[in-house]
Amino acid sequence: MNDTYRGQILTAESTTCSAILKDLEPKELCNELLASACATALGLPIPTTYLAVVRDNNLPAKKGPKTVDGLPLVLASADVSTPSLIFRLKAVNPGQILGLLKELIAWADLGKLYAFDTWIANIDRHAGNLIFGGKDAIWLIDHGHSFTGPKWTAGNLDPSTDYINRLSEWLTVHMSEDEKANHAGIAAALCQDISALDIAAMLADSGVEPYLTEADRKALNTFLEKRKSETPAKSAKALNYLV
Repeated sequence: MNDTYRGQILTAESTTCSAILKDLEPKELCNELLASACATALGLPIPTTYLAVVRDNNLPAKKGPKTVDGLPLVLASADVSTPSLIFRLKAVNPGQILGLLKELIAWADLGKLYAFDTWIANIDRHAGNLIFGGKDAIWLIDHGHSFTGPKWTAGNLDPSTDYINRLSEWLTVHMSEDEKANHAGIAAALCQDISALDIAAMLADSGVEPYLTEADRKALNTFLEKRKSETPAKSAKALNYLV
């Protein structure tokens, strides 16, 4: 779907970092940056994310915004050198798939992921969008389909809508009732942290403001603020845990 590369970047601290580089349309790039800022603020595991400038035509970047000097901007996320869950699922025998999923279900922070994806309306958390090296080596990746999708408009952002949480399709179905209850409790606890976030500051810190219209910035702010109160019940629904 997107032009994706592996390479190295020079950070603002003058260190080099191996990274996954993506040439993205502006709205999808902003989705990635804002979702990363939100995840980081909540202490969720996500590779360090950068807005990278392409110099000297080192990358055939064409889709994203440009600097005032006309240089292309791309998304860069630190390469954690660990395979995705879908890669691991395809590598095992069919009889081992459930055991691998149960390893993920045993992850102590899984409930937080349900709450996070619900809050930011991430509609594409499939098994390829989790880096999985065991329950102590998990990272969240690929958030271009957050905030209802990569081409959202202000009219799409309805805080009360039950946007699909794809974890409910391929992971919830393998949980016991006790596991659902446990993760629902953890999701509810993260919602307290979400409720305390300063969304205007998050938007500013994420670096997305220059690449969104004022109307879109206001719509995102309103959506994330109002969706805070919707997230506990909607997370529990994704876990099929209704009290």
